[in-house]
Amino acid sequence: MRIRWDLEHVYFYLVCFVALILVIFGLVNLTQTAIAYVTPGYDYYSPYGPGQLDRDLEQWEERFGAEFVAEEKKRYETLLEENQQRRLIRDLVSGLAFIGVAAPVYIYHWRKIGQLESEND
Repeated sequence: MRIRWDLEHVYFYLVCFVALILVIFGLVNLTQTAIAYVTPGYDYYSPYGPGQLDRDLEQWEERFGAEFVAEEKKRYETLLEENQQRRLIRDLVSGLAFIGVAAPVYIYHWRKIGQLESEND
């Protein structure tokens, strides 16, 4: 089979290439989301250093009491868990969207290449 390098063939091959790359990105995204779902815990990014948070919490305890600080810690952890779940859902939908849009485009153009090749033979 010889590939013809006219404009029409080049267009279809380029579209197939880009669509295939998008499908791969979607699969990688789904894999990363699955790993993040399976592994326990969540990412914790804090502007505080390791000791800074403890010093700040001690000041809050002095002002508002230990019960208030415990409630705020619990509320904060709940918010982090909810944000993690939202992030997982968003990443899942993003991966599925990549695959759902790019796969049909790839399949259509790849079949069209086959039709062009059979017409030329």
